[in-house]
Amino acid sequence: MSCVALVDSNVVIAAVAEAHEHHPASLALFDRQDLAVAAHSYAEAYSTLTRRGERAPFAFAPPEAWAALQSVRAVTAILGLTPAQTFDAVRDYARAGGVGARLYDKLIGEVAALNEIPIIVTWNTAHLKSLFPDLEVVTPAAFQSEVSRG
Repeated sequence: MSCVALVDSNVVIAAVAEAHEHHPASLALFDRQDLAVAAHSYAEAYSTLTRRGERAPFAFAPPEAWAALQSVRAVTAILGLTPAQTFDAVRDYARAGGVGARLYDKLIGEVAALNEIPIIVTWNTAHLKSLFPDLEVVTPAAFQSEVSRG
């Protein structure tokens, strides 16, 4: 499968969580058959979907979260980094003074760059654009609009 875009975990989460404010636009994206998701994004999405406590907006049961992620996986390619590539990405992030969860954005961008996927689709464009200025970083709505025009 030739992939035109790599989808960020926040889009996966929004697509499967009906309560998410970006659910309709995110879900519509997965009508396409030329998208990829980074392997580690499934772990990040599962963690967010099943989180409990005060800052747990979705609180999916584990089987429900797994089924939702399987539905995304069924229509996308899954791509990842080798262990060495992952380690190198963490090293580069640390050397650049990176802190916290933006590391996951770094890994997503590395997957796109190494697989020559020119577009990352995310609801968090600012973080990814700052880490990967040579990649096109767009929201699902902007991606759909560009595709329909081109």
